[in-house]
Amino acid sequence: MHFQCSDGTCISVDKKCDGVGDCPDGSDETFHICRNVRCPYYHFRCTYGACVDGTASCNGVKECMDNSDELQPACQKKNNIYGEKFICKNGEMIEVYQICDGTTECSDNSDEILETCASTICPSHLFQCAYGACVDAGAECNNLQECADNSDEWDLVCNKTSSTTTSTTTEKTRSSCILPDHPKFGLYSLADGTKYVPRSVQENLVVLSLTCYPGFKVVGIAATYCLEGTWFSDLPYCARTCKLDASPSIEYICFTENDGTRPCEEYEVEDTVVQPQCREPNYYSINDLPYMVCLDGQWSSQPKCEPECGTLTPRATPLVLGGRMADFGEVPWHAGIYIKWDNSPKNPTQICGASLVSDTVLISAAHCFWYTEKIEPAENYAVAVGKLHRDWDHPSDMGYQQTSDVQSIYVSHYYRGSSLNYQHDLAVVIVTQPFSYRPYIRPICLHFPHNTTEMVIKNGDLGKVAGWGLTTVHTDSVSPTLKVLDVPYVDFDICLQNTPDFYQEFFSGDKFCGGYANGTSLCKGDSGGGYAFPFEHNGRTRYYLRGIVSTSPPLPSGLSCNIYTYTSFTDIRQHKSIIMMHMH
Repeated sequence: MHFQCSDGTCISVDKKCDGVGDCPDGSDETFHICRNVRCPYYHFRCTYGACVDGTASCNGVKECMDNSDELQPACQKKNNIYGEKFICKNGEMIEVYQICDGTTECSDNSDEILETCASTICPSHLFQCAYGACVDAGAECNNLQECADNSDEWDLVCNKTSSTTTSTTTEKTRSSCILPDHPKFGLYSLADGTKYVPRSVQENLVVLSLTCYPGFKVVGIAATYCLEGTWFSDLPYCARTCKLDASPSIEYICFTENDGTRPCEEYEVEDTVVQPQCREPNYYSINDLPYMVCLDGQWSSQPKCEPECGTLTPRATPLVLGGRMADFGEVPWHAGIYIKWDNSPKNPTQICGASLVSDTVLISAAHCFWYTEKIEPAENYAVAVGKLHRDWDHPSDMGYQQTSDVQSIYVSHYYRGSSLNYQHDLAVVIVTQPFSYRPYIRPICLHFPHNTTEMVIKNGDLGKVAGWGLTTVHTDSVSPTLKVLDVPYVDFDICLQNTPDFYQEFFSGDKFCGGYANGTSLCKGDSGGGYAFPFEHNGRTRYYLRGIVSTSPPLPSGLSCNIYTYTSFTDIRQHKSIIMMHMH
């Protein structure tokens, strides 16, 4: 048996509706010929009705004439259905039940195209449109357009064509597809690999793809098709783009034409309006961030969000650690400095504290890294933040702590340890891996006043110091858990009056004094920790780093912790240059 093509040629009937255009004019693979074909269960049914191999779907090979085996939603990398919502190509959102029903709800018609509806299977009592939508069974040839592509009223579907030569020629001309000119900034191509000739007449199914030049992006559906003279979506075009770089501090919301919103993409086209927002609670901006508009390949503004600094983790949201309630991350800027043991299974050991001032920079004490009259190599050390427990791998800290090796250690070239009474006892520590900010991992605020009347601290003002060496008893042991002490600032004259004569020289130069002389003090293991004071800024209290735990007088007995005297702190304001030189 044979099948007669529209141009009069004949092919074997078993080649009709098999996904391959065997007729020169492709008329053996059209909707009106194949729409009522029933495929065996082990075959894949193309949207227009042809039967192809059951493995055809999403295998990367075009086996259906209309490419519906590769245009199905399951083949697309991007999922357009979120819950009960469908995301239109332009970002609009409609209800899922509104897609593929013959009526366009998306303003760009993307809810009623082959790419969206190719996998739709209509119940037997409904009419299936050429692109896959399901409409009422009575829609066929009732002189009312109920399919978005009008395929329910096509002349060939309704047998309105004449058998005369003149009518056939007219119908062939009417049902031919004319290839459009190439768009600005891009090139069209044909899916079957044949040469693209603008304005040429194509009598077979046309599947058109658009590729844009670098710096431009496809607007619309990148692959569209024409069948029997009808394009099934608006032709895509190329528009200049702006790159929207991903940011840990800012999230972006893009607006649609009807004032709706959608997720932004890495490249957005000309005139796209973006609303930037700081990623709370870890970043903020004093002022509202301005809208961003893509203009001539550049964003109209470059918003910036600052990391939240110097804010305490609220005690109202404690975490359960080790079966008890604990104030986890009460001072979220505090970090532990650990020494690593080469060629040993022993875990790194905590030796000092430090303060996080950016995602890669910490400030500590120089003497923590000083040995045999020089600074030890950076690779000997590691840093941990977000910890409550001193041990490097304490199981209760897992999931909260972040760790990194040390990349660089910078100290003043004037530092000579005890030889110069620990003057310039400050180190800037750079880590190899940036830390990610969390409510329990945040930097301390830094501020270097332009005058002496700004952010002044007075005798008795309380600042916070944290450490694993903190104690209120006369002992040389370390604390297994992080402790926080509110330490008063002590005027210089009062400090000297209550400091042994042999130790007064350690409170000169770049040092200031703080603490108690009543049995509560800072001990070995606390060195390098930050001394932070609260100040109100824009209606919010923030802690600012003012000092680094340096030294305190030893006991005559030789014990390392004298809990009845004051502590000297390195004043960071006198080391602005080395700090700012290495801030990223």
